[in-house]
Amino acid sequence: MPGVRQPAVAGQFYEGRKESLEASIQRCFTHPLGPGSLPAANPAGPGLLDAVVSPHAGYMYSGPAAAHGYAALAADGVPDTIIILGPSHYTASRRAALSLADAWRTPLGDVPINLDLGRQLLEASPLFEEDEKAHRDEHSLEVQLPFLQFIYRDHMPTIVPICIRSYPVGNVDAIVSDAGAIGEHLAQAAGSLRVAVIASTDFSHQVPQDVAEREDRHALDAILALDPARLLRTVADRDISMCGPVPVAIALTFCLARAPQARVAPQARVASQARVAPLRAELLRYYTSGDIIGERRAVVGYASCVIGRKGGSAE
Repeated sequence: MPGVRQPAVAGQFYEGRKESLEASIQRCFTHPLGPGSLPAANPAGPGLLDAVVSPHAGYMYSGPAAAHGYAALAADGVPDTIIILGPSHYTASRRAALSLADAWRTPLGDVPINLDLGRQLLEASPLFEEDEKAHRDEHSLEVQLPFLQFIYRDHMPTIVPICIRSYPVGNVDAIVSDAGAIGEHLAQAAGSLRVAVIASTDFSHQVPQDVAEREDRHALDAILALDPARLLRTVADRDISMCGPVPVAIALTFCLARAPQARVAPQARVASQARVAPLRAELLRYYTSGDIIGERRAVVGYASCVIGRKGGSAE
């Protein structure tokens, strides 16, 4: 058995000790660029949130942006499983690398993997593969876990960590097709489970503030239009240095594939009629590293978006 995946970036991207980590996450929520208050957990939430787009830099930079999405997740209730899609900063493989470790560890404890769902995906398509090495040093998924543990506490769902190539280089049409197929497979495998997807990405990297804001707006417009192919082609055509457009495109496809279905957990049956309402995406927060440290000549863009039913947590 793979055992427990040990944290790779604790003490680097986020605090390495439990007490200091919890304190830093609290600061992300109360930061002037964050939601402004600690999240209100709602176990009986309506379950109308399908996906969150969340950044993955060090918490002092992107944590306040990420906190907006996690506050929305906390208010929306507790999913059965959370699929975390992160870009690989070390491989260009077009296949989706799953971790089937027993659990992933952070200073806040261990998070179990939904092994049944992971194995189901491996059987569904050769686009999925089990690859623990792809996850060993990757930070884009790991940095999401402490936020999840903070908002869910003793009700932490299982996770399915999936690492995918970051950028649509080469044959963009093939990447569009792969992302669509992976998103469809995720939706089919989810079935009647209450599932939320986290798509991990930062936006423009090391460009002037005005360039980042202009180019990131093009990518964000495609996300808000719920158009995964447009997102991938926009990023490729405009050479936007967004590091996770492929995970976001997969998440968008997942949401679109599940949109006609009224799939809710038993405790959220009262919301079943609302779940046939139109799907929508909303930008909760966008800023750059320049807004954090004041250096605007070479910045990185961070954004938090939610995708879900109109009238739910994405409202």
